[in-house]
Amino acid sequence: MSIILQDFVKNTNGGFTLGGKPFRFVGANVYELANLESGITKKIIEESAEAGFTVLRFWLFENKPVQEQIKKLNEICDAVNPHGIKLIISLADKWGYLQNYKIDEAWYKGGYRSEYLKYVTAITGEFKHRPEIMIWELINEPETDDFNVFYDFAREVSEEIKKVNENHLLSVGTVGGVGDKFGSYLSVFNKENFRKLYSLKSLDAVSLHDYSYDSGVFERLDILYRFKGELKKAERYSKLGSSVEKPFAGLDGYFLKKGKLLRFPLTLRWLWNIYNNRDVSFARNIGKPVYIGEIGFKNIQGRNRVKIMDLDIASKFKNGIDGIMLWSFEAQGWNKDGHDYGFRLGEGFEEVVKKWNI
Repeated sequence: MSIILQDFVKNTNGGFTLGGKPFRFVGANVYELANLESGITKKIIEESAEAGFTVLRFWLFENKPVQEQIKKLNEICDAVNPHGIKLIISLADKWGYLQNYKIDEAWYKGGYRSEYLKYVTAITGEFKHRPEIMIWELINEPETDDFNVFYDFAREVSEEIKKVNENHLLSVGTVGGVGDKFGSYLSVFNKENFRKLYSLKSLDAVSLHDYSYDSGVFERLDILYRFKGELKKAERYSKLGSSVEKPFAGLDGYFLKKGKLLRFPLTLRWLWNIYNNRDVSFARNIGKPVYIGEIGFKNIQGRNRVKIMDLDIASKFKNGIDGIMLWSFEAQGWNKDGHDYGFRLGEGFEEVVKKWNI
């Protein structure tokens, strides 16, 4: 396979640029991409290109020997190269999925130095000359009881990566909005720690995640208890959430017919949007681009999810977001989502993606 020479994505005056031109994108999460056999990986990339995606995000956690991961990532870079697709790669995960270890307070206090630090510097250093890679994320959706400990972790790791690789952008896979627990549970409403984190010179772009359009308090509890293994509690909150959501569905449909998105005051959707806009304003002030690494829209029967997606993307680009990564592209039957956020080819979203990626 012949490799096409490409430019690196850069942060230029607080925005993503590619080849000296602004680079705005709608991409997709294909989180299992690096954990599948070669034939499936190639087909997922081909489907992604067919759908019009220009960026893919996936997980490259430490669950195999480094040389195997290097071989797999070279394979992925070679496969996306002819399509001009860029990559966002998350290097660890708070939830511990597809990873050899759990992340806790002791890990942030120094446990990461035993394996993780060696792994990420080896991987990022090996691929410093591959322009297919756009962003390395230190960890997906981190949270901690002690922000100062997490800050020291992020500073050390990002600075060590910059020593071996200055070509790629660095970020942390933070949730933003009101989703980052950096201290007590009330810390999600305090943006001081979030701003201190991204003021690090070794971090180049600000990451947000956004499931607020369909996500309420009960669904957050459902997810929490599922990860704790308390399935009966999770199911209880899931059913309660579904019953609470029904009255809002009719209102959503009414406004959608008029080409508008409803953000009802005091809902999570309304509140998250306010905090997202604050995060964007902060990112602009420190000269860093901001992207939504995960955004989800539920597949609810009878609802025009494609139109919602189109209107929400338009709103977020208007408000200063530089890139949006949809969750989750279930290409070839992989990357499945357990909360009805997944989507596949043929559902109509391709027109929206191509429209915004022109």
